[in-house]
Parts: sequence; C-alpha cells; structure tokens
Amino acid sequence: MITWQAINYAKVLFSLGIAEDTIEKAKDILLSNRELRNALENPTIKMKEKEAVINKVFDKEICSYLKILCKNHSTSMIGSIFEAYDTIVLNSKNVIKARLSFVTRPDDAELEQIKVMVCNKYKKAGVCIELIEDNSLIGGFVLTVGDTEYDKSIKGTLLEMQKALARR
Repeated sequence: MITWQAINYAKVLFSLGIAEDTIEKAKDILLSNRELRNALENPTIKMKEKEAVINKVFDKEICSYLKILCKNHSTSMIGSIFEAYDTIVLNSKNVIKARLSFVTRPDDAELEQIKVMVCNKYKKAGVCIELIEDNSLIGGFVLTVGDTEYDKSIKGTLLEMQKALARR
C-alpha cells in the first residue's frame, strides 16, 4: 500500500529533475540488495557511515535525496516511493497503468484492442499493461485499471452466479 508520505517523497523525487536512468539504476540497486536497505534503515548505524555508503554506491545526482530519506528514517518505504514515482512519471507522459490477468495470453491484436479501449475510456495517450498468467481464472481475463476491475473470467462469472443463487 502506498502512503501519502511515500507519494510526497515521490513527488519531491520527480520535481528534482534527476535523469530517469539514474533513478532506475538506484531503484535496481536498492530493491535487489536487501542488506543495503537493512543498513540504510538501521538506526544503530551512524549517519556518517550511511552517507559514505551512499556516496560510493549511487550516482551523485541522487545521493542528497537518499541521505534525506535516511535522516528522516524513511528508507523502509523506498519500494512504495519508487512505485509512486513510476506512476507520476507515467501520468506526466499521459500514460496509465493497467494489469491484465489471464489464463491464455492474448495475441498482439487482442492486446492492442485492450490498449485502445483503456486509452479511450481514460482519455490517455498510452497504457502500460502488466501481464500476469493466472490459471485460477479458469478462462477469460481480469483487467484492472486503477481501482476499477473488469472481470471477464469464468471464475468471476461462476462467483456472480453463486451470489445470485444465494440471494434467492
């Protein structure tokens, strides 16, 4: 879950105008290295030591930002900050995120139709779709855009039928 604090940190990161590849590189380093995150989160490690590590590991452009996260004891939310940052970047490009869960992967033409539908419905220039194989759906798909879920799966249909029968 993304907190307002993480969103605010993400807005600050975006406003700094740091190159996207620099931020991606820092994101990859931090999210793939649990020991580094633990060290930056650890209150028993002195700030000078944390700053020295940050200066050695990360590009100069992003060091000050990471040091502020450490000083504010906010490094534990780095995953949420990067997730919120990615959303802000997409919004700045008029692109929306969506998640498509499926049993059988749609072909390119079907994916294109879904993208066009999402772009038209949400008045966006593009859509970034995360594809997830989910055999529990039995068949069909579930498209999630923001807080809206379009359930066109057999599992979803069966659940709706079960609810309708239970109401009788």
